[in-house]
Amino acid sequence: MPLPPPVGTPVPPPVGTALPPPVKPRRSCLGCGCGGCLLAIVLVVLLVFGGGYYFFIVQAQAAVPAPAALQVISTPVDVDTNNSAGFHTARPGEELTAGNSVRTGDQGHAAIQFPDGSYVRMSPNTTVTVTAAQLSHDGNLQSASLSQKVGRTFTNVQHLVSGASFQVGGHSVSASVRGTQFEVLVRANQTNLIKVFDGTVKVTGTTTATLTAGQQIDADANGRLSGQGLIKPEAADPYALEAQCARTVSAGTNPGTVQTSTGEGLATGQSAEADYSSPGGTLSFALCYPGSLMTLTVIDPSGATHTSRQSSRPVQGNLSGPPGRYRAIVRAEDVPGGEPWAISFATNSSCSAESVDTAGFVRQTISNDQISQALASSGVTLQVQGTSPASARVSYYSDLGGVPISWTVIFYAATPNLGLVLTQVTVRGINLTTQVASKLSSAIGQSLTFPTDFTVDRVYSCKGSGGGVMVVEGHRG
Repeated sequence: MPLPPPVGTPVPPPVGTALPPPVKPRRSCLGCGCGGCLLAIVLVVLLVFGGGYYFFIVQAQAAVPAPAALQVISTPVDVDTNNSAGFHTARPGEELTAGNSVRTGDQGHAAIQFPDGSYVRMSPNTTVTVTAAQLSHDGNLQSASLSQKVGRTFTNVQHLVSGASFQVGGHSVSASVRGTQFEVLVRANQTNLIKVFDGTVKVTGTTTATLTAGQQIDADANGRLSGQGLIKPEAADPYALEAQCARTVSAGTNPGTVQTSTGEGLATGQSAEADYSSPGGTLSFALCYPGSLMTLTVIDPSGATHTSRQSSRPVQGNLSGPPGRYRAIVRAEDVPGGEPWAISFATNSSCSAESVDTAGFVRQTISNDQISQALASSGVTLQVQGTSPASARVSYYSDLGGVPISWTVIFYAATPNLGLVLTQVTVRGINLTTQVASKLSSAIGQSLTFPTDFTVDRVYSCKGSGGGVMVVEGHRG
């Protein structure tokens, strides 16, 4: 999930220099051996599930609760977890379930991340309540709904399977989608504005309207719809820019590596920073802003600076370099009154099972080949299934002692931790998901903590030469 940075201080115009040859990555892999940490995590989960399954009470269900993870981008951000004790200061990676509310302050930014990779980004002075979230047994999002009391949100929904739903409710109006990018603004006077950047959105108030990409619609406090038409530029809105920048860097890159940061009101002489932990290869970047003049400086892991003064928008570029932390400085050169901005990154890194720990960047992987070697002759099958740009699905099957057992777990970024949710467990063909999920929650929690100096930025799955690969990328410090 992209992390918008706070406004920083102006930086002096740098002088561009060439990148050094790629540095061979260290293979310490968080002290576990390459692939060792993720393999250990998967085996721990296996043991938690494998022990004591005879004590579960059989209960089948059509879907399972899907805890979301809270990403704190900038403070203040508060959470109300039970609607009775009031709000408390949010913890990064905190689990959110149905009934939990998130509130951002004047400078606060946050995001609600669902296990399938769908997310809701929150601007300052926004309050959102998770009203429902469920996954199907195969790990796809079955249903999710949120209530937005006030403020501005940007929602990016992964493509949903048939029968699934995702809904964001404003004041007296709701927006329902099946896989798209859209924005909801609930003003202080309880009027609404909905914009669609990709896909289609069904807006329901006193009447119903269907919006396509590039359209917006207003709704008054009583839910009366009006003004359907093309999206109009808005000085305080960074989300149209986010959608534009993400599309710009997506061509020819690994979809699991895309990251976007946004900000509002950057005025002449001000600058802001967005960091990106790159797995190496060719880094594609794009800076999007509505007008005037902003410049972008990218500082590579060696400290070399690369500055663009393009007058055309978006500002685009590519850098070939080693793994590590890349710093992007956005500077408002001539922006009277301030404007929003967005910057996106992605790389063309291949789907390999190589783990990396160098220059502040950490990449942990586990492949089906590695799993097969670790579990050879065990009678157990464990596999990374399918591909996803924002999560990884791991399935288990055994017939030990003549008792067939299978389960599926979805791993995702619960920044700064690695989140997980159990979607299906069967013993002798009987669904035990509810009971095992409860056991898992009490045994190891719904997120797994890496060493304290490591932050999980991205989780995705892909197909490599050794079959399915689960990838966790992040940074130290």
